Amino acid sequence: MADDLLRALRKVASREELAALMTCLAGEIGFRHFALIHHDPLAGERPDRVDIRDYPAAIVDRLFDQGQLRRDPVIRGCLFSDGAFLWSDLDKIITFTRQDRHSLEFGAGHGLNEGITVPHILLGECIGSCTFAGVSNPELASRYLGFAQITGIFAFQAARRMLLASPLIGPAPRLHPRPRDCVVLAGRGFSNKEIARELGLTPRTVDGYLTEARRLFDAHDRAELVVSAVLAGEIGLDELKPRQTE
Repeated sequence: MADDLLRALRKVASREELAALMTCLAGEIGFRHFALIHHDPLAGERPDRVDIRDYPAAIVDRLFDQGQLRRDPVIRGCLFSDGAFLWSDLDKIITFTRQDRHSLEFGAGHGLNEGITVPHILLGECIGSCTFAGVSNPELASRYLGFAQITGIFAFQAARRMLLASPLIGPAPRLHPRPRDCVVLAGRGFSNKEIARELGLTPRTVDGYLTEARRLFDAHDRAELVVSAVLAGEIGLDELKPRQTE
């Protein structure tokens, strides 16, 4: 089944073909609706955003037309899950609010009683997800988590391939070790003098490293530099946390 799925996704050549295939795949596992989307409610009709979905009109109006997408608990859950998750397990992933419960109840009232969502997170790109929702036997949904995970990954790859028409190739590193150390410490809130003391450099050398790093990333200030380095994959968020000894 996985081999057949991959072959089918590799053959799709248009948005319409992918939508038809997703409808078929959803039906195969007993779901009535699907959504393959980037989480960018302000994007509008942008050619570099994945937006292929078959949701009830009331849900589309609430999430997209009324701008409630980012407040939706399923969308928030994508930020804190490392793989496919059931909507019924959302309260184990995020802290629920009254609004979250209302959102899920609203969805259930329009046929989205249970769902499986697969987060799509890629450095430097808007977060997205693949979702299958609305099922006749919600108690059986958990058996399809693995299938949904595989489908979500390769369906997004297919969508990106069609939209961008180019392979995903990561950029070469731009920061050498010492300048990189300076950017990390700047991200922890160190001043140039504090960075110099920490690394055994002169403040002038640190200033030079950071100035060159801003030029490389086309960043206007320290905050933009740190964010750019994180999004480029050259610095991990965990490195920006102050050490307990500092």
